[in-house]
Amino acid sequence: MRYFGGFLVIVSLALAGCSGPASQKVKPETATSDAEAVLDRYYEAVGKADFDGFIALFSKDSVFYGTDASEIWSYEEFAPAIKKSFETGVGWDFDLKDRRLSVSQDGQSAWFAELAHFNNTDYLLRPSGAMALHEGEWKIVQLVMGIPIPNDLYTPVLQGMQATSLGKDAETNKINAILDNLHELAAAANGDEYFNLFTEDAIYIGTDVSERWTIADFKAYALPFFNQGRGWRYTPRERHVVLSPMANMAWFDEVLDSENYGTSRGTGTLIRTREGWKISQYHLTFPIPNDLADEMTRKIIAFESANQ
Repeated sequence: MRYFGGFLVIVSLALAGCSGPASQKVKPETATSDAEAVLDRYYEAVGKADFDGFIALFSKDSVFYGTDASEIWSYEEFAPAIKKSFETGVGWDFDLKDRRLSVSQDGQSAWFAELAHFNNTDYLLRPSGAMALHEGEWKIVQLVMGIPIPNDLYTPVLQGMQATSLGKDAETNKINAILDNLHELAAAANGDEYFNLFTEDAIYIGTDVSERWTIADFKAYALPFFNQGRGWRYTPRERHVVLSPMANMAWFDEVLDSENYGTSRGTGTLIRTREGWKISQYHLTFPIPNDLADEMTRKIIAFESANQ
């Protein structure tokens, strides 16, 4: 993420031999106060889009890192980009939530970790980094703007990070292969490989209103048929697949042909796991043509009334 031309650059500055010769020992309490003052001036400068005040706080031999693995910049690369951004007059509005700062015993270096709400885009950041004394002045020599991931979101974020860089077409092809394989394995009565296509907490919804099975329930129902060599064949006629923005989830609908039941429809969801794409829900239905809907729904209502 970058703040080039008014949007965020999330950066870090790497400490690279910038502290210079050791100087007289500084009192820890004085060093702590002075180092925190530099961090306070950082937030003041970025809030006002004050490039001169901002860049004066950093060592010129710093290296900047963004949140993406490819985002590595030298001071010479980063400084003009920030200057151009701040020339728009739009700064970075942070609301500091927490700060932890420690100073070395000789008072020559410090390291810190903060939690700040970035109001421009309304999410939390975790700035962290290091500082060092340069000719009596504190300079920021490392600033990492990380994005803390809540534990409850770790799995979906991880799944998104696993998505291939080849793009949506490649992911869609993988999903189509999974669904095609699902139908082929069912026709071949290959229970072991068939159920391996599902997540452990998958749900299978059958055509009857009572048929909402966990994968364990569905195994208990289907495996006896598979073990007798009795499968079922549904041949895909058409299919639509949509990927989530992070490419860690997908939902689909497909029209199927069945020798016994004619036109059928399957819908469902897949998620990307460490083992690749897995089906987390599959729903099989028999779509009713509009011209037959009144007759069929009356029959269903009568059937349900008679069996209450």
